Amino acid sequence: MAYGICRIQKLKAGSVGRSALHTSRKRDTPNADPEKQYIRIIGEPDSPTTPDLETIVRERIGEQTIRKNAVLAVEFLLTASPAYFRPSNPDRAGHYEQQQLQDFQHTACEWLLDRYGERIVRAELHLDESTPHIHAYMVPLDEKGKLNCRALLGGSRYRLSELQDDFALAMKPLGLERGIKGSRAKHTEVRKYYAAVNSSPDASQDMQTMQRQLADRQRAIKSNVEMERTLKALSLENQQLKQKLAKASVEAYTYSEQAKDWQQKYEDLANKVRDVPLEQVIYELGLDPDPKDKHKWNYENHIINITGSKFYDWQHLKGGGGAIDLVMHVNGCDFKQAVAWLNDRLGESATLEAVAYQTRAIIQTEQLRPFVPPTLDENKWQQVKAYLTRERRLPSSLVDHLHQQGLVYADDKQNAVFIRRSLDESTITGATLRGTAGVENTFKGLALGSKRNTGWFHFQRGGQSGDPIQRAVLVESPIDAMSFAVLDRTESRKTIYLSTDGAGNVPVEFLRTLPASSVLVAYDNDQPGNLMALHVMEQLPNSVRRTPKAIDWNEELKNTFNLELKPRQPQPSRQQESEQKQERGLSL
Repeated sequence: MAYGICRIQKLKAGSVGRSALHTSRKRDTPNADPEKQYIRIIGEPDSPTTPDLETIVRERIGEQTIRKNAVLAVEFLLTASPAYFRPSNPDRAGHYEQQQLQDFQHTACEWLLDRYGERIVRAELHLDESTPHIHAYMVPLDEKGKLNCRALLGGSRYRLSELQDDFALAMKPLGLERGIKGSRAKHTEVRKYYAAVNSSPDASQDMQTMQRQLADRQRAIKSNVEMERTLKALSLENQQLKQKLAKASVEAYTYSEQAKDWQQKYEDLANKVRDVPLEQVIYELGLDPDPKDKHKWNYENHIINITGSKFYDWQHLKGGGGAIDLVMHVNGCDFKQAVAWLNDRLGESATLEAVAYQTRAIIQTEQLRPFVPPTLDENKWQQVKAYLTRERRLPSSLVDHLHQQGLVYADDKQNAVFIRRSLDESTITGATLRGTAGVENTFKGLALGSKRNTGWFHFQRGGQSGDPIQRAVLVESPIDAMSFAVLDRTESRKTIYLSTDGAGNVPVEFLRTLPASSVLVAYDNDQPGNLMALHVMEQLPNSVRRTPKAIDWNEELKNTFNLELKPRQPQPSRQQESEQKQERGLSL
């Protein structure tokens, strides 16, 4: 099994130059084979006039004020397990299959440019060490052009984990997998690795480890230099071993299937999106390149500067991004006319690429309107309350309590509105509706704008007010959640009753924090309910299935309610019992 590996290093003033000396091989690297090469794949090739990396980084930052401890650049190290580059013999250090290398280089560069665009100022492909790898440098400028590493990479483990997820999705078509999420594996210190490589192989190690140590040691002897491994090379080799050990003992953390499918579809689409080179478009528009500046193009009333997929018209003091925006600006036309013009000049394939690029830009920048809960109508609350208490047999005390909290109310169409929230109760994400007007109203659904995969209808009961949640009950509908709470006899532990609205999303990460056997999967007593329960319990192996005797928990509540109200048969008196026995021929 092979893994895609992505590591980052934040570089401050002084660190940028030292890093560049290593990656451009201007500083002696003992474990690098001098007979092999490194290749500049992004950025200008080295020449007497090529500025050094720190100069390039500072030019990209511009004239803005830089804090003393600011991160000037972020170094990426991208590679894969040796088993990917040399599947027939992973222990053959320094060897790689050309097609494997080309596929990795192409996919890794696509990921870098898709995610960070023109912020990537340089990338090197190293082929002179044990395993091929790429060093890339990104200047962390935010959307406003300000130096802001936190805005791009954040300071939390979640943001770094999201970066690893994104890289893993890009590498998935190559057959590479993500490492164990949340693994506590540590990398061997560099000095310890130096000692291991320069000494005889440790016979107590497994055969694979010994072979790798021996291969590296033989290369060191051949080069007649000390075999000192750098931190990055160590990370690549050691990560593979640690991940294999972790995978044997730790269950891999996964997102819910729906969230994973959605993210995969989005990333597959994003990886395919490319814009038409603006230089090609501007040439077709009739502008001429400026002989003194290769980035500028001139026309009668336009002076346009092009940087990657962005352009700026100095004559009109206006800029934009993408081929369609450029055509609309120069030709003074609308979107449809720009699409037709591109199709006429560059063909259908290029036009579709431009439209896809424009669509992706809209997705990334356009803000959705926040969810607005249905309009509350207190004049219709009594009818909705009557439906919940009379037809559904829910106690008035519970209905009133949730109504006072704003979790259940009536809208202007006399629907019962059940508010969906995040688990921390800070965000309203939608609402579930249940029709109550008229006779045999069967309407149910989500309010317009609700997000089905985020937020739930939920409430808590039991325990003390300051207690943490110790128990969870998963049901299909809000009315089932209320019904189960009424039937539930467990008041000692604080319990959250949560509706997933059918086969909706389940907060797996939160539920895994609860004690073993404290999650009750209480879906309906039918085939869909059983299938849903099976799906959830695969993700939560310590959960417990709870099934109603009736079809669902509200029917169970109504049956219990009717049974308690059923009048008891009067007991016969002693004289009546004697008479009945005599009639049957029995002695007293």
